[in-house]
Amino acid sequence: MSLVNRKPRPLSREEGSPRDTRLFIVACDDTYAPQQYFNFFRIPRIQIHVVPTEDGTSAAKHVLNRLHQIEHEEDDELWMLLDTDHCINDGHFEGFIQALEEARQTRVSVALSKPCFELWLLLHHAEQSEVTQIETAKDAESELRKILGSYNKRLLRGEHFPEEAIFPACNRARQLDEPTGDTDRPKTNTSRVYRLWESILSKSTPAQLPDSFRKFFE
Repeated sequence: MSLVNRKPRPLSREEGSPRDTRLFIVACDDTYAPQQYFNFFRIPRIQIHVVPTEDGTSAAKHVLNRLHQIEHEEDDELWMLLDTDHCINDGHFEGFIQALEEARQTRVSVALSKPCFELWLLLHHAEQSEVTQIETAKDAESELRKILGSYNKRLLRGEHFPEEAIFPACNRARQLDEPTGDTDRPKTNTSRVYRLWESILSKSTPAQLPDSFRKFFE
């Protein structure tokens, strides 16, 4: 049985954007951090629209439902950002796996973070060895406060996550992910947000990008 209750909502492209602008629609189980984070970046011919959790329903099936409720075009990319600490605790694992299976069937890509999106933010500043022992979102937020001096997921600061930090963050996340394999339940800390970034930049023209992003094509 489908999890999707299809009630399309129109999503407008940014005014003045070229006709070949690629749209990434990213639904997440977080209310604050991912939307702010991706709003920091402006990439030529790319639009990233983040759909946050606004009603407290952060289970994977609800994230997928919100994603499918948005009207989109065939060549738009649909993604879910999911924290494993949200999805696999408190008896939610079966529903989590069902949602991932439906995502595969409906061509939705999934970027898991274990334990949470804050691990991805940490990888902008910390090496792989510095994040392997983090167990909870609270641990990750505590480490961010140590490194940045402050951290409030309701009020991210763009200067903490500059463009030049994305390439090393992706490299660190990829190396963490290598021993994990392509599993639905990673056994070690990782963040597959790097896969989303790789897909975003693969749809870009290198000559139009800032130097910090061109490293992805070298």
